[in-house]
Amino acid sequence: MATWTDLVGYVKSNYKISDERDGMIKMVFETENLRTQLVFLWLQTLNGGTEEWVQIESPFAELGTVDVTKVLEEIENTVCGGLALASGHLTFRHTIPLESLQISEFERPLILVTSTADAIEQKLVGGDRY
Repeated sequence: MATWTDLVGYVKSNYKISDERDGMIKMVFETENLRTQLVFLWLQTLNGGTEEWVQIESPFAELGTVDVTKVLEEIENTVCGGLALASGHLTFRHTIPLESLQISEFERPLILVTSTADAIEQKLVGGDRY
């Protein structure tokens, strides 16, 4: 994979997309126990737009509805991703350069981000809003 366009083609061929806009793909994954999890793929660029990256992001709570210290304790041993704030929502996200991306370098973080966000939501929020 070398470009955002290549990644979009791969995702369309292998996943169900619930929304797509310029530089964004939204997917809904089914997880355990009849739960679902929203996942966004965002095109990010560096060096004046010459370097493309994909950001995998999954929201799990509104800011102020969970103890952020407890969230940080939940993710302290993760090897992929980190806590972020996006439009008033706490998210778990990971970003990967596209230039020399191997498919496993996309698939594994996609699963880890999705499952981590869902586990945090289930444990600390208690519902299944995202």
